[in-house]
Amino acid sequence: MANPSSEFDRYREEILAALGGRDPLSVLTATLDEVRMLTTGVSAAVLGRAPAAGEWAPAQVLSHLSDNDMVWGTRVRMIVTDDRPLLVPYDQEVWTARFAHLDAGPTSALTRWVALREANLAVWRSLDETEWTRTGMHPERGEQTVREITALLAGHDIVHSEQIRRGIAAAG
Repeated sequence: MANPSSEFDRYREEILAALGGRDPLSVLTATLDEVRMLTTGVSAAVLGRAPAAGEWAPAQVLSHLSDNDMVWGTRVRMIVTDDRPLLVPYDQEVWTARFAHLDAGPTSALTRWVALREANLAVWRSLDETEWTRTGMHPERGEQTVREITALLAGHDIVHSEQIRRGIAAAG
């Protein structure tokens, strides 16, 4: 069995490298506009087409972004309001396979993601310095601060925005 900690360490390095030195809140705000721009005027058929076998279609990526904001936003809220809460893991592949089709279409997935992201941005913008450093305990990732979770989500946005861009280009 693979070591979840070292898998996460590799993932963290990759995601934080995508973020570079950029401000996470600026990235999290900008990707809302970027993804809307990328998907505006693109047909549901194009957004629903996977660029290759085993890859997510752009519509699935939109659903995944929504799920991620729901989970990670909940984690941040728990960390800010509880003392070192347990951060329950989830399998993003299983969630996407099980729940992505529940969105009425790509527009529905985008609308859901935008609403969740805007709510999460309001929370992040309200945090004081002490809240940014509060921690939760993830059974696979160990201790995580609000700051780290936010940076990871921003890097995650960059990776998936590019995935949406490539998916649309491949389908077009």
